[in-house]
Amino acid sequence: MKDRNVKRVKRAIFVGFRAMAILLVCVSAVAQAQTALSAEQLLKRGIKHYQNHNLDAAIADFTRAIEINSRAGKIAKVSFDFDGGNAFDIIVVADPLNALAYYNRGIAWFSKGESDRAIADFDKAIRINPVYTDAYVRRGRSLQSKGDIERAIADYDKAIALDPGSAFAYNNRGIARRVKSDIAGAINDFDKAIRINPRLAELYINRGAARCVARDVAGAIADLDRAIAMNPLSAMAFNNRGKARQLKSDFRAAIADYDQAIKLDPNYGLAYANRGLALLIEGKPGQAESDFKRARALNPDLQPSLEQLIYEVKTSTAGKP
Repeated sequence: MKDRNVKRVKRAIFVGFRAMAILLVCVSAVAQAQTALSAEQLLKRGIKHYQNHNLDAAIADFTRAIEINSRAGKIAKVSFDFDGGNAFDIIVVADPLNALAYYNRGIAWFSKGESDRAIADFDKAIRINPVYTDAYVRRGRSLQSKGDIERAIADYDKAIALDPGSAFAYNNRGIARRVKSDIAGAINDFDKAIRINPRLAELYINRGAARCVARDVAGAIADLDRAIAMNPLSAMAFNNRGKARQLKSDFRAAIADYDQAIKLDPNYGLAYANRGLALLIEGKPGQAESDFKRARALNPDLQPSLEQLIYEVKTSTAGKP
C-alpha cells in the first residue's frame, strides 16, 4: 500500500514537471517568436542595404539579428527520470534563422574583400544547417579567392552532392578546375551547368574561355557569340571573343572586339593588354605601347605576363616586312 502511494506521488510529481516542461517550451516559443520578428526585420533590412551596396550597414544589421536571435533561442534542457528507468530530455533548440544571417553576412564580408571573415560566417551557417547548399558554394568561392583550390573544389563537390541541379556549383567548380589546368574537367562542368540553366550568359563566357585554352576556337567563338546575344553589355564576353579571334589570326576583328570591351568598361586592364598585343602584331607599336601603359596602370599584376607576351610577339615578328 505504501509503495503504491509512493508511486502515485511520483506520478503526480512527474505530471507536474511534465506540464511545467511543456509550459517552458510554449513560453520559450512565444518569446522566440516575439524576438525573431525583430531579428527577421533586421535581416530583411540588411539584405536591402547589401543590394544598395551599403555593406557596412548590412553587416551591422546581420550582426544585430544574430545577437537578438541567439538570445531568443538559447537552448534549455529539462531532464526527467520516472520510476528509475524512463529518462528523457525536453530541449528548446535555437532558431535556424541564424544560419541565414551568417550566410548573408558572409556574402557582405566577401564583397568587402574580407575572405577570412566570410569563410568564418559560412562555417557557422553550415554548422547550423549542414545541408545548406548555397553556403558551400559561397564558402568555396571565398576559399578559391585565397588560392585554396582543393578545399574550394571539395565544397563544390559537397554542394553538387546535395543539389545536382545547382548550375552555380558546377560553374564554380569548372572555374576552379580551369585554374588547376584541368581544362577537360572544366568544360565538362560548364556543359552540365548550361544543361541545367541555358539562360545564363556567364556560363557561355566561361566555357568559351576554357575552349580557347583547349584551342577549340570555333567552339569558343560560338559560345561567346551566344553570350553576347544574351548580354550585349558584357565587356568580358567581347574581350574573350577578341582573344578567340586573335587565335585564328583575325586581328582586325579581334581589335574591334577589344574596342567594344573597353567602350563598355574603360577600366578593363586586360582588354587594353590584349588590344595592345594585337596592335603590336599588326605593326602598330606606338598604339600598342599606349595600350600597354594603360593596362599596367589599371592592373599592375599584369606586368610580368605582359612583358613575356610582348617579348614573344616581338621575337616571332622580328625580320618580317
